[in-house]
Amino acid sequence: MAVSSFVIFPDGGWNNLPAPFQRLFEELGKKHLVYIVSAEPVSSQAAVAIQTLSLEQLKTFGWGEAAAVVLHPCWIQAAMAAGPKQLIAMPDSPQQGEPALWTKCRKWLCAHADLIITDAEPYYLEQAFCMEHVFLLDGRDEVTDLLARQAFGWILSGFSPKPLVRLQQRCLAEWHSKQLSGDSKNTLGDKLTLYFFHAVYRYLVYDLERAREAVLAAFELAVLEGKADALSTYYRFLSAIEVKQGLTRQAVQTYTFSAVTEEERRTVDFLDEWLKEGKDRLAGALLYRLNDDFKQALERLELLKVNPMAQRLAIECCIQTGRLKEALGRTTKEQLRQGDDEQQYLLLRGTSALLAGQRHEAIHRFLEAAEHRIEALGNIAEIAALDAAVQELFRGSSLESSHG
Repeated sequence: MAVSSFVIFPDGGWNNLPAPFQRLFEELGKKHLVYIVSAEPVSSQAAVAIQTLSLEQLKTFGWGEAAAVVLHPCWIQAAMAAGPKQLIAMPDSPQQGEPALWTKCRKWLCAHADLIITDAEPYYLEQAFCMEHVFLLDGRDEVTDLLARQAFGWILSGFSPKPLVRLQQRCLAEWHSKQLSGDSKNTLGDKLTLYFFHAVYRYLVYDLERAREAVLAAFELAVLEGKADALSTYYRFLSAIEVKQGLTRQAVQTYTFSAVTEEERRTVDFLDEWLKEGKDRLAGALLYRLNDDFKQALERLELLKVNPMAQRLAIECCIQTGRLKEALGRTTKEQLRQGDDEQQYLLLRGTSALLAGQRHEAIHRFLEAAEHRIEALGNIAEIAALDAAVQELFRGSSLESSHG
């Protein structure tokens, strides 16, 4: 179903928006009513009329025909509790040293969003490994920008942007291919990033032989650059490509070469054992997880529901990517008999209630969790921290990491 308006939950007012985002909102403002949650009126620089909403007005606003567009993760509870027709996430990418609460909120926001748009390529790729409808809008390439804007328009019109996802990824793969073949003055470091990102895009669009070539080229450059993570980042990604090619045993071998720490060595023992027991699919799912491809891991684990290890791995993937309801749905009574799992379950229930706007229920669950471990009381303090952040954002401040 189409929506007639969208409400921007900003990070520092209209003038603080990245230029590609401003242009997008102005373009869509020709067909839709645009609102912004702000104590300050929007400057006349905006090309379309943008009306302000107060925090009180959010409670009575007609959300049945409106989308919420969230630019700072701390708005998540206010935006989700409002019950918008669609939720669009456009958060900043994670910053070094930011408060842990922001990191959690960003995960929850993206997990619940119908569409994610970002202006930072590394964060775009991270989310493409977690969620379905993810787009890059960074003003760098006209065609890829157009596809991101189309996705936003499709969502507002009530259509799924899924067909556009792979299309944008193909365009991004071609863009990187051109950059590598052109006579550009790229440094060794630039080339390393280009090759690695090219490998990831080829992997996403199932062009697996080219993904393999590109990741091996990136690994070679990482070795020449003396990168400490040459094996653990670049070479290891080859194992994800090989799982996608159906070469699980070869992929385990590849991961083994990249295993350096004690924990990684123990993981190799697990993988070897599973292969001996004929659990190739489970080994493949874990390899996807070890390469941070949560989306592929969960797809594979979905087929292995009866296996208790697969179930545990699926719950962990859900929590890592902010899919709280899914994690709750997968938790069994047997698992709840273990103290740590019961506490985790109560925290998940508390957070889900908080995001749904059920504060009393959330606090009740957090207090129950604190009976297992006193640290859970920190979740109640985080509710107050979120409230304070929302007040600051409403007053037009852009929250900096130092506020944590």
